[in-house]
Amino acid sequence: MQAQRRTVFKLAGAGALAVSAPLGLTACTADSTGGNARTRTKNNRQLRVKKSDIPVGSGVIYPDDGYVVTQPTAGTFQAFSDICSHQGCPVRQITADHRIHCLCHNSYFSVDGGKVLDGPAPYALTPATFEVQGDEIVVKGVS
Repeated sequence: MQAQRRTVFKLAGAGALAVSAPLGLTACTADSTGGNARTRTKNNRQLRVKKSDIPVGSGVIYPDDGYVVTQPTAGTFQAFSDICSHQGCPVRQITADHRIHCLCHNSYFSVDGGKVLDGPAPYALTPATFEVQGDEIVVKGVS
């Protein structure tokens, strides 16, 4: 009887480990703001912003629309998807030193070109198509 009880407890412990192990592996996909990572292969939402809203040498993240819009030098604008190339978390911060920051795993991207500056991200942020129309930037999508 004693041996049977030990076997039952060993099997129960192994079962609990098997169930909890995948949970530990998925923790990498949650960002530090509590939201889940998301994968976006195509974003066709349109965003209109005033050029004057984008600071020179920096940028603005539009999380509801899925874009980052930057102005690396006066009058030069760029737009990117807000999805980090590492685990699909949305970038959430532009730092005081003007780098785009993914809080999930500390990847940093340049406001000029969206290229990786540091972190586990393997690729630059995906460029978005946009047009400058008068005093506005119209971001049209990411393909």
